[in-house]
Amino acid sequence: MSSTRITRHFATIHEGRWGSRQVHYRRTGKGPVLVLLHQSPLSSRDMIATMRRWQRHFTCIAPDTPGYGLSDPLGVAHAEMEDFAQAAVEFLDAIGVAKAAFYGFHTGAMLAAAIAARYPRRVHAVVSNGYVIPTTEERAELVAQYLPPFEASWDGAHLAWLWSRMREQVIFFPWYRKGAADRMFLNLPPPEGLQAGLVEFLRAGDHYRVAYRAAFTMSSLEALRKITVPALVTASRTDPTSRYLARAHDPSPEVAIRECATPAETLDLAFAHLRRAPASAAPKLTATRPIPGRLWQQMLDVPGGQLRIQRNDEAAGRHIVVVHDAAGSSDTVATLASSFIGHRPVLAIDLPGHGESDNTLPRGPLTVAVYAKALRSALDALGIRACDIVGVRGGGLVGLELAHLTPRRVHRLVLVGPMYFDKALQTGLRQHYAPEIRIDGHGGHLLQAWQFIRDQGLFWPWYARTREGILRVAPPVDPARVQRHVLEIFRAPDLWRRAYRAHFSYPVKTRLRTVKVATLLAAAEWDPMHACGLAASKALPHRPFRTLARDPGEWGRELLPFLDA
Repeated sequence: MSSTRITRHFATIHEGRWGSRQVHYRRTGKGPVLVLLHQSPLSSRDMIATMRRWQRHFTCIAPDTPGYGLSDPLGVAHAEMEDFAQAAVEFLDAIGVAKAAFYGFHTGAMLAAAIAARYPRRVHAVVSNGYVIPTTEERAELVAQYLPPFEASWDGAHLAWLWSRMREQVIFFPWYRKGAADRMFLNLPPPEGLQAGLVEFLRAGDHYRVAYRAAFTMSSLEALRKITVPALVTASRTDPTSRYLARAHDPSPEVAIRECATPAETLDLAFAHLRRAPASAAPKLTATRPIPGRLWQQMLDVPGGQLRIQRNDEAAGRHIVVVHDAAGSSDTVATLASSFIGHRPVLAIDLPGHGESDNTLPRGPLTVAVYAKALRSALDALGIRACDIVGVRGGGLVGLELAHLTPRRVHRLVLVGPMYFDKALQTGLRQHYAPEIRIDGHGGHLLQAWQFIRDQGLFWPWYARTREGILRVAPPVDPARVQRHVLEIFRAPDLWRRAYRAHFSYPVKTRLRTVKVATLLAAAEWDPMHACGLAASKALPHRPFRTLARDPGEWGRELLPFLDA
């Protein structure tokens, strides 16, 4: 592994204080171990620039805080910062780090100090950049005002609120106050920067409040007095937390308090402090350990990058590979994949550029065959020589093409929601189904995406929105489901559109007629593809069709008789 490449991994913690859980983390560099702790409500993604800055000098390891990014939450609504500190130590144990230096920013600054105060034997040195020391009154106000519940509303209004909230956080501190004394003097990030933060916020959902609250309620001044390892508490003058530095009264002799003029100077000061710390050898990377009874996550190395997979291998037999649609990931098919646990080994892969996978696709036109070859490469990396494919909508086409490319590898194939259309509809879908969603500074793209996804559950095709196209079944438009799919298209900007165009250009009728693998067509009655599946089965009598239950959690039981035949 190149020391300059940032790679992603999952550490599995068994029988910890919060049970079995996984921690997602990034790693790069060489030299002594430095653990980097991110701010809320973001993830280790926020530490990438700092990791690149320091990777020649440290083995940089940046975990996602529990409940953020891709790390499992602790499962408690009101975790304290000491809980997060203990969770971080469990993570260190899981990856084989006995002692390290720590750098934390904002919420991460609080966590770094909490670890140093509570677990000094695990800490060589610590830097807290952006430390908060609120008064009793300020703390009560922050807890009451800074962290309103975040719930998806039927009309998508919560996304408009969130966009405005993201803007206000770089205009005022705290964001809910609008006085002259609360104004910050920073450049407003470009819309793409705000969008990146919004996507991170959506990953955390309402859980965003947990670590924030722990930071605001932490006995921050007391922690500075308990620290017995070399510590630096700092902030740049442009950072609103710099106002708290003057409140750091009577800290431990090991704690230095310094303000810097700029963020770059702050990082340089932090680097100098960390470089003076003793060194700990970096641990070797080990394979991700499974968690019984559930899907567990793993990053898979393939040519050009890494793919995220979710899997469970407890049962014997051929693997069942579940493939998602264009606007989807392994998260959108996790319920379906979980329904096979205990019956067969099962895995779901984020196709390249979707979900949490790197875009490892070759340059040039994007086709279903390109995706099928990428899936074949992933199966090669996993050592899977024979499997069954269960593909949802466009994922079914990827499975169908893989069955043509490698018929000996695919034993049985299920197309859930078969995309079987006549030429006129196929042309219309290719032109209109996947609209261009351009990020704009006013956040209008958020409501565009919300209405587009929601209308998919109300009309077929959604873009016509005609009386004749009304779906006359209980519509799948609950806000949580719509939000999951909105997040998916934001995690795969533009690529989801290209994928849909590839799906609607695919010669499904010919490929379905000539594939030599036993194939089942299936769809729930609420799915607009139900009628397509019936039509395909009538045109191709050797391709049977099955109506599935409304709940995808029951589909495994319904599909296993075919897959096991």
